[in-house]
Amino acid sequence: MTSKSNPRYAVIFRTHFWDQFCDRQLDRLRARVGRGDIYVMVDQTRGAVAGIPTDKIFPITDQNILDAGFVAAGEGSLQWYSGDVPLYLFRAAHPDYDYYVQIEYDAVVNVSLDDLVARMARDEVDVLGLTNKDIEPIQAWHWRSSCLDAYSPEEVRGILICFSVYSRRALERLEAARLAQASAYHRGAIKRWPYCEAYVATEAHRQGLSVHQLTEFGDVDRYRWWPPYLEEELPRFSENSFVHPILDASKFVPSLFKMDLGLRALLNPASWLHRKLRLLGPVAYAKALRTHLRQAIALNLRRRREAERG
Repeated sequence: MTSKSNPRYAVIFRTHFWDQFCDRQLDRLRARVGRGDIYVMVDQTRGAVAGIPTDKIFPITDQNILDAGFVAAGEGSLQWYSGDVPLYLFRAAHPDYDYYVQIEYDAVVNVSLDDLVARMARDEVDVLGLTNKDIEPIQAWHWRSSCLDAYSPEEVRGILICFSVYSRRALERLEAARLAQASAYHRGAIKRWPYCEAYVATEAHRQGLSVHQLTEFGDVDRYRWWPPYLEEELPRFSENSFVHPILDASKFVPSLFKMDLGLRALLNPASWLHRKLRLLGPVAYAKALRTHLRQAIALNLRRRREAERG
């Protein structure tokens, strides 16, 4: 273990594709890292991802996760639902770091990661992230139920891991407990596989690990799971802040409409949705609104017909 004033740390930039937006995001990250080593962890389950401008690449597939003893369960893609598990595989391949920083391709940190990790080491912090008490009541959280075979209702917690930091000890302990859960799942002792952001927070608390809030390290006013911010907004965001999700224009509109927003937000020019869309400029704003308004009207009519029939 290196000294607390100069811990060795790895930064894991996670993505499943590569384009010019990822190039810019990686450059932004590099500007915040001095002593750390930056790796690109890329999901290659659907094939090789080309064009990544670094030789520090950690490719990973779903099969790698299954071969390590974990499970294919839950909603959505495996590496999203079990988003903690790739970190364990990375630590196994690179075991000599004191801290491991995870950042997804659509997150931005406007703080020095050297300073952040040094402070964590000095204060003996094991896990850093934004936990549910700063997001929403845990009782209302969709993913809470995924934990109820493995934990009591009172134990369940949550944490956003799109930007999160872990000590080596934390990842070792979280991995061991996760593998024990995988064994229980394979035996049928538990039927539900805990969602990653519930698992990390709940198990870290059970293990007595030192979990600190991201709010202690910077401004999290623009750090949630959704809705997104447009990349062009970044210059007006303050130093000492964390931002998520941030997207370029091509990904911004699909992300805004990935939820069923209903007609109210679409028909109200003063709504948050219109304020977001206006950031695109008048032509793109009108096009996006026209396209999704037609879709929303069609969906509303279909639901009415189905209700009338049944």
